[in-house]
Amino acid sequence: MENTTPTPEQLEGAEGLVEKAKKNKKALVACSVLLIICVLGALIWIMVAQAGSKKADEAIAKADAALNDSVATARYSEVAEMGYKSGNRAKAEMGIRLYRQEKYKEALEYLNDCTLDDEVAAPGVYALAGDCHVNLGELDQALKSYSKAISAADENPEIVPFILIKEANIYRSQGNFKAEAKAYKEIIDEYPSYVANTRLDIKKYYERALASQKAE
Repeated sequence: MENTTPTPEQLEGAEGLVEKAKKNKKALVACSVLLIICVLGALIWIMVAQAGSKKADEAIAKADAALNDSVATARYSEVAEMGYKSGNRAKAEMGIRLYRQEKYKEALEYLNDCTLDDEVAAPGVYALAGDCHVNLGELDQALKSYSKAISAADENPEIVPFILIKEANIYRSQGNFKAEAKAYKEIIDEYPSYVANTRLDIKKYYERALASQKAE
């Protein structure tokens, strides 16, 4: 019959595990308490966030429904301070309204503080920020904003070519005909449906950029 009596080495190993368990007991309890605190904290945060979001949603609904433009603007401005998704949409709305009023610096304050994850709205905000920079004569900053818009658009066949044209216009104004040609070439190669459907003759502008580049 097989001997099941533990050897001294096995006993020593078992006792070592027991001692380790005793030493780690306080640490395990502390971790459990910390975990509970974190879970409760997360639940409280979610409840507060939901309540705040609901309040912001209700506020922006009132702004959307306002018939008087100045009243709507005032309400959007208030919602913009609330945060959450509605707060970010209000910032975008304020950016648009201030841009239309040619208050480009003020518009940028809202647009640069606006965080949207929608693949249409986000590039729209970046593109509008770029337009603000163009109107302020800040062309390098405009290019940075347009680059962000293109990244956020994630190869959207309607948005990306539109922004590439904006970039091409800046490059031409800067005399950077190589970059201008590259922007038009990207539209031609990557977005043929846009080239076929737009009223602009993209190929003509591309050839013009190439000709300007050769003439340098």
